[in-house]
Amino acid sequence: YPVGCVWCFPACPLPLATSSPPATNPASQIPSFLLARFNQLDAHFKAGGMFKVQEMLSGSLGLFLVRGHMLLDQKSALVLLKDDENLAYVQVDHKVSPRASDPLLARQWGLSSTYGINAPQAWQYTTGGQTLDGNPVAVGIVDGGMDLAHEDLVGNVWTNQSEVAGNHIDDDGNGFVDDVNGWNAYDDNGEVPSHYHGTHVAGIVGAQGNNGKGVSGVNWNVGLIPVAGSSGQTSVVIKAYDYLLTLKKRFLATGGEQGALVVAINSSFGIDYAKCDQNDYPVWNDMFDTLGENGILSIAATINDDVNVDEDGDVPTACSSPYVVAVTNTTVDGAKYRRAGYGSTSIDLGAPGTSILSTVPGNNYGEATGTSMATPQVTGAVALAYSVLSSDQIITRPSETALLVKEALLGTVTPQEDLNGRTVSGGRLNLEKFISRLR
Repeated sequence: YPVGCVWCFPACPLPLATSSPPATNPASQIPSFLLARFNQLDAHFKAGGMFKVQEMLSGSLGLFLVRGHMLLDQKSALVLLKDDENLAYVQVDHKVSPRASDPLLARQWGLSSTYGINAPQAWQYTTGGQTLDGNPVAVGIVDGGMDLAHEDLVGNVWTNQSEVAGNHIDDDGNGFVDDVNGWNAYDDNGEVPSHYHGTHVAGIVGAQGNNGKGVSGVNWNVGLIPVAGSSGQTSVVIKAYDYLLTLKKRFLATGGEQGALVVAINSSFGIDYAKCDQNDYPVWNDMFDTLGENGILSIAATINDDVNVDEDGDVPTACSSPYVVAVTNTTVDGAKYRRAGYGSTSIDLGAPGTSILSTVPGNNYGEATGTSMATPQVTGAVALAYSVLSSDQIITRPSETALLVKEALLGTVTPQEDLNGRTVSGGRLNLEKFISRLR
């Protein structure tokens, strides 16, 4: 892979962050971090003396985190690299924020038939677990972490059967050491931290159903793969996605013998008012397309503000990848929540996200409101749908199957006046019709 060198200056003059010597020690300045996709993995920078590779973010994309010289600001670094033929593109490592939720309010109304998703009717067909021929279905929860020991989640937490806990060895050779129950992309280890937001999201997707404890997830039985890495920097998010991509590629390559059947990733985070399809954010669509080509739908929460993301932008929900499913928040009265994004071409559907009861750390339960809560309703639904499909079509036609599932999802919504003309489908998730369509 590309290898940087110690800091050195080429002979030609280069644009610097300031026109005069910095007033403070350059070492105290924040260096320029960029995401660079190389055309070839053994390529080098033309201006290599001003840049060095920090780490590989995604081998599948040939994407690396690159650090510019401390005297280069990001704008100058981008100018330097613009015409480098060894690069497919380079972008800034943007800040990413969680989709914040509102104060806690009511009960599990979102699963009901009245302005909910018709879950009890869908559970007559399936409550999740495995494909028709016995392969366990899994979803990625990219968030801040998860309480792995929660009484209502512990039975659904995914386990990497090929990895030995705590021996500091990559037993299964997947490139991740001790990834027994998931991954921590912040610290590059298998120690998944407990986290309020991530635990709440996970419970909506897949809290164990019919176990006499707490709440029911949309999917009663599903492998929950927590990956800590949802906020902070784009580079961390990409590493989180790449972990799940690695698991799925191994599953496909081995006919289900290794890896995990990851069918969806929940992304309840993003970058407000960002233009995904402009040159500043190319890596997002790149990653979503690659995930989709391997049969993974990316279920994404839109902005928690009453804005048209078609016009104002949002990452990831205004990204154009066909494998993104963008979700907005609906209320107990069947309306779009007052502070939730919309867009007739960007936002696919609505789902209950207001006053949603779910799991929180310490064997507790709490309510929260936001697009963060609406999105896992759809993630759980997609995973549930794969339990009525066969492994053969999933393995041999992963991308086509993912798009088939998305088409069925959007084609079976409950029409909702407040979403007509403001979302692609014009309605909210109807789990019963969705599962029935695919059976």
